[in-house]
Amino acid sequence: MIQGKLVGDRLRAEPAGLDVRVRSVQVHDEPIDVADAGQRVAVALPGIERHHLHRGDALVSPGAFALSYRLDVVVDELAPIPERALVHHGTAAALARVVRVGRFAQLRLAAPLLAARGDRIVLRAGTTVGGGEVLDPAPPRHADAGRFERAERGERLVFAPVQDGGEWVFSDEWLDELRAVIERRLDAADPLDPGVSPPREPWADAVILRLGLERRGAKLYRPGAAGTLGPREREAAELEAQLGLEPIRVDDGQLARFLEEQGRLVRVGDGYAVAPFAYERAREALVSELEAAGRITLARFRDLLGISRKPAQLLLERFDADGVTRRVGDERVLRRSTVRSGE
Repeated sequence: MIQGKLVGDRLRAEPAGLDVRVRSVQVHDEPIDVADAGQRVAVALPGIERHHLHRGDALVSPGAFALSYRLDVVVDELAPIPERALVHHGTAAALARVVRVGRFAQLRLAAPLLAARGDRIVLRAGTTVGGGEVLDPAPPRHADAGRFERAERGERLVFAPVQDGGEWVFSDEWLDELRAVIERRLDAADPLDPGVSPPREPWADAVILRLGLERRGAKLYRPGAAGTLGPREREAAELEAQLGLEPIRVDDGQLARFLEEQGRLVRVGDGYAVAPFAYERAREALVSELEAAGRITLARFRDLLGISRKPAQLLLERFDADGVTRRVGDERVLRRSTVRSGE
């Protein structure tokens, strides 16, 4: 309570879920009608037994607050925060699963809490590991960075987009705020793929046109933006130097995809890759054999290239995926549409 008159009021005790009536209020055993923030207050609730209420329960106006099993918070981290922690809010406490999204988190609670935007919380896991401020006291289940950012900046309803006759209308101030948020995300994007996920709200398509961004597939990009290796060029060159016919493992899948798009390697599955020239040489040898024999086994293909079983299997699976061959039992046959490279 910040300030107010309680005597005679009908209130709700939450999360106990009880409707109560205030008979009297006391401060230091003296009856009063009005209590201020900071005072230690005793409230008489007729018909309510002590065991009906629990530490952390709050008296609120009916309908003023929603109980929630989730809280969106911005986190102040003092020590590594584990996936499960104890959330302290006022005198209440509840276990929670902590779903981190950068400096934000959604706390998925084992028991409901009654909170308001701006409330402070403490996170403990044996010791205090952090704290935070409530951004949304009753959010849907999500892990959306954009939603956290909008909640943090306190996006006001008056500036939010509205639909008028089928068209979305939004203020310049709101658009500038959204543009700044997306620009910050683009600045932090991976140079290999400098795009970010777009807003998911119904107004997204209309707003993206106004922002001057390009939508490519499932991401937004600055006009003309393309992936670059930047400081990773040396790493890419060292990787290329190791490539040959024998597949090597490339743990960085995004780097492998980028280099394949540039024609600098060929991925053959299971995180492995070969050099483009080696892929073509293996393809030519395979097509020649199939044109002569009609069918080929894994063992024969392995011996044909002089490599071990697993690399041979990975190459054959890539040729299947590329439409060069088709598997029939334990053998491969040439697809009719396949032509030899260079013809």
